[in-house]
Amino acid sequence: MRVTGGSLKGRIIPPNFAHHVRPSTDRVRESLFNTLDHQKGIADSLVLDLFSGSGIIALEFLTRDAQNVFSIDLDKKNIAHQKHIAKDWNLPQWHIATGNALTPIQTLTKNRLQGFEADEPTPQFDIIFADPPYAMPDIQGLYGLLYPLLAPNGWLIIEHKPQLVFAEQEFLKKEYGSTTMTIFAKP
Repeated sequence: MRVTGGSLKGRIIPPNFAHHVRPSTDRVRESLFNTLDHQKGIADSLVLDLFSGSGIIALEFLTRDAQNVFSIDLDKKNIAHQKHIAKDWNLPQWHIATGNALTPIQTLTKNRLQGFEADEPTPQFDIIFADPPYAMPDIQGLYGLLYPLLAPNGWLIIEHKPQLVFAEQEFLKKEYGSTTMTIFAKP
């Protein structure tokens, strides 16, 4: 698996993440990040990457000059893998936490990551990307949990099976065979 664009383009990440992880394909990432680059912009963004798995999505944001990326995953093997890459590639703007992606702010403050101290106001993210397990119940509930964490003009991107439908009005929906990205935009 390789980074598809930006300053890290072509760098290969080792496959040392958990075997159950389903990384987004190169084609899906290239298309998504092309959309982000042309319609939203990534540079200087504060990004939250939930169910971060292999870390490839965080790397795609970082290679395109996101200011900070905060990744959360429950699997300790995935977290160790991401931290190894962050250290080896000298990516201090990548903040990685073991925890529940369904309670992101509590996970970030519990891990005492810079910018997420308990007495600070809840941060707002420019982009939130969530790639939950496709079999997770109530994926549609992620909208209600995550939308309030968006900054004005922020985007919430949820990767899921094509059959899944959200009650909320999406800004954009992109389908790639067995993968769909639904994007919600905050005014």
